[in-house]
Amino acid sequence: MKTLKIDVKSGEKASRLELFVRILWLIVGGIILWFYSIIAIVCIIVHWFFILITGKRNKTLNNVLRVYLYYKTKFEAYLIMLTDERSPLLPED
Repeated sequence: MKTLKIDVKSGEKASRLELFVRILWLIVGGIILWFYSIIAIVCIIVHWFFILITGKRNKTLNNVLRVYLYYKTKFEAYLIMLTDERSPLLPED
């Protein structure tokens, strides 16, 4: 099992303009995250049955869920102002 590490970088100086950008980022990124969450839920269910039947994990489904978790964590860290580094709009990897 691999560990997930996320580096959160925070600066001392905050921009007022950046707060307005966060609102727009919330709308667009939230829609993308909502669609990706639906895909992740389907993958969780399929993955559960796959493990139940075969007794091992599927690498592709596992990778989709790993990327989802990474994207969701980075997105939420930006929204709750832990970091000023914007997450990408589309998941990477």
